[in-house]
Amino acid sequence: MYWLTLSGLGLLAALTLINLLKTLKGDDVSAAWRLDKDSPLDPLPEPPPSLSIVIPARDEAANIDACLTAAFAVDWPGALEVIVLDDRSSDGTGEILARWAAREPRLKVLEGIEPPPGWMGKPHALHRAQRAASGEWLLFLDADVVIDPLGPRRLIGRALAQGAEMASGLGALEVQSFWERVIQTRMGAIIALGNPLQEVNDPDKPQALANGQCLLFTRTAYDRLGGHEAIYNSVLDDVDFAKRAKAEGVCFRLYFAPAVFSCRMYTGLAEIWSGWTKNLFPALGYRLSVTAWVTTFLFIFTLLPFVLVLKNGIIWVMGGAINAPHLILELLTAGALLLMDAVGHHRNGYRWGLFWTFPLGMLFVLLIFLNSAWRITSGRGAVWKGRVVEAGRKPKVD
Repeated sequence: MYWLTLSGLGLLAALTLINLLKTLKGDDVSAAWRLDKDSPLDPLPEPPPSLSIVIPARDEAANIDACLTAAFAVDWPGALEVIVLDDRSSDGTGEILARWAAREPRLKVLEGIEPPPGWMGKPHALHRAQRAASGEWLLFLDADVVIDPLGPRRLIGRALAQGAEMASGLGALEVQSFWERVIQTRMGAIIALGNPLQEVNDPDKPQALANGQCLLFTRTAYDRLGGHEAIYNSVLDDVDFAKRAKAEGVCFRLYFAPAVFSCRMYTGLAEIWSGWTKNLFPALGYRLSVTAWVTTFLFIFTLLPFVLVLKNGIIWVMGGAINAPHLILELLTAGALLLMDAVGHHRNGYRWGLFWTFPLGMLFVLLIFLNSAWRITSGRGAVWKGRVVEAGRKPKVD
């Protein structure tokens, strides 16, 4: 048992050090999938296509002004319109939209209605909003997104250059509060590591991911995929669109796109907890077996070394004997994880000095995974913006 445990710790340390070396080496995302400030602008056709930016807004008084300011500052050479559906907001969103509509003729404001039975709120809002759009390209943005002035040119230009009819981007994640820095940055890293762009963009690979914060279609491709009617009951409409694109042979691209848009997803612990609770179990296909595998994997490779170091610390304080080879491997692994986290944070513009919160952040990530599975399988569902979603959804049995 001693040698088995030592071998396991050695393997864990070796794998962690390999990942640390990859992190120190730098980002290996291909230039083909990158849209950052240094990426050249791909040419647009002449005449340039028309563009409709479509935004759902439910209780977005804190965000909608900045979202629209950015949308109307877009440097787009063709016809541009912005369509916002106010999904029965109760926080002043409607009044802000009315002021915008009074001074901006390119803005169309629509009023939301209660979704029909079976429909999720966001797909229904976007389904109704896109019917008022006249653009050859449809760019669906969340109301907390701030689009870069050159964002649509970068995204559409690259999509056209690569023959894509649908595209999405992983934009710049804005974090401001303590809990955003602790949880959001680690959650984003897990999603990125679990979805390599070379696999997501390979039509022959099953890996499918899109980001509903920024989802682009040609009108032809959107209609061919069945629009939001085809995914009317999905809480992960973006991922389901990516899956449909691969299944239907629609050329789709996902980009690392910090120069396309930025987004502050959640503003604190309560929103982080609720928002990811509605997303994580669906992202794992409603499968308890997959949830168990993912959480076990994450625990072993992110938290176990810290648990073991803590255990040895308690033994030492109580005057017990410490196994030196075990402790050395545990400290080496934990230190490599903290260094890897600090380097990743620094590279992405986050506060690298919060590397010490890595175990705390990963603990919350695991708890949210488990809470998402429990809330949905128990029938309680998740609560988001006053709506209960995913209630009564049955888990899939392998």
